[in-house]
Amino acid sequence: MRKYTLIICALVSIAAMAASNDDIKLWSDGPLTWSDFHQLMPPTSSEASRLEVELSATPQESGATARLEARAIMHRNASATSEAQSTPERLRYHQLQFDLLELMRRNLQQEINNGIDGATVEKRLKYYQDLYRQRVRQIAQETKNGALEAAVSSWEENIESQLATLGTPQVPQVTTMQGCYGIYAGVGYDMPTGKLHDNFGGSIMFHVGLTGGYKRFRVKADVAFGQPSYRNDNIFNIAPDEEGRPLQGNNSSNATHIMASVQLGYTVLNHGRLSITPNVGGFYNRYGWDIANYSWDKDEEGRDVRTITGIEKRNLHNFSVIASIDFDINFSSRVTNTSLTGATHRERWTSSLRITPWVAHSKFNKCDPSVSGVHLGINVSYLGLARLFRL
Repeated sequence: MRKYTLIICALVSIAAMAASNDDIKLWSDGPLTWSDFHQLMPPTSSEASRLEVELSATPQESGATARLEARAIMHRNASATSEAQSTPERLRYHQLQFDLLELMRRNLQQEINNGIDGATVEKRLKYYQDLYRQRVRQIAQETKNGALEAAVSSWEENIESQLATLGTPQVPQVTTMQGCYGIYAGVGYDMPTGKLHDNFGGSIMFHVGLTGGYKRFRVKADVAFGQPSYRNDNIFNIAPDEEGRPLQGNNSSNATHIMASVQLGYTVLNHGRLSITPNVGGFYNRYGWDIANYSWDKDEEGRDVRTITGIEKRNLHNFSVIASIDFDINFSSRVTNTSLTGATHRERWTSSLRITPWVAHSKFNKCDPSVSGVHLGINVSYLGLARLFRL
């Protein structure tokens, strides 16, 4: 049963795709025929027939390339006629409208080929769309909706002359450049080991970073923040008073943890939707917390009474080495009209899920005795990567 269900779904999908493709007719597909008009006008309609067209300028993507192509499209399923009005004269009138749309398309394509940026393409597209509607109204008035043969012929000669002068502009093919840049942000977990774990607990870390690269080389820089538990009241081994009472202690059960790194990587696998990039680089690690200073006294019953006399900031920081592996799973890609920086040029924007296990070493010599250990962590991030297009 499941097999037959899959077959039926596949047939329905194929039929839907065929119907969608059948709806579109390009000007380059040939002259209009009445069979291109898939709808019948209602008997009560004041229109004799209707030609539904569209002028567009959408990049046609194929792998690492794209074609910046302006298109003149007829929508067959939205175009309508009636048996009484399906005359050669009426079809000639609609062909004139379609020829005019092709003239708008060629003018727009010529401007695209001259190197206008993505934002300007959108503005010029709207300009030609508005100009087309204006000229269609003018043609309707001057030809009495195609009834005046001499006026129709005059418009035909005018548009055919301009089409011949322009020719058919080639659609340029563009490729993505070898360089890329982007941003990533997410959440992870840091687990210290060794003596580090005796003093600081593991914690959730929020991070944000910038990345860039050329060909297979990558560079990234990020910063992360968390609040691990702090487990040692006297990490600096401050001597107690004469009666062995501590003179300092933690003022909070949590510390602040800031990490930053700059890493260089090389993509060893880039296949389908998955890329794998090992990285190595420098690692900055800082713990900070509040220390309370104590003074001691005796109450009436001779018991010790502690008073906080002040709060001081304490921190430990060091520089060391970090290694990581980025597993990037691409889930969408699109062509934008503007860049991440706000510049008005097209680029390919790829969104990915990044999973990054990492390891780094820390040693704090200011402690007594010194504290050292290894950080084991894993990050999960959203990665947005941009590649510029080149003509």
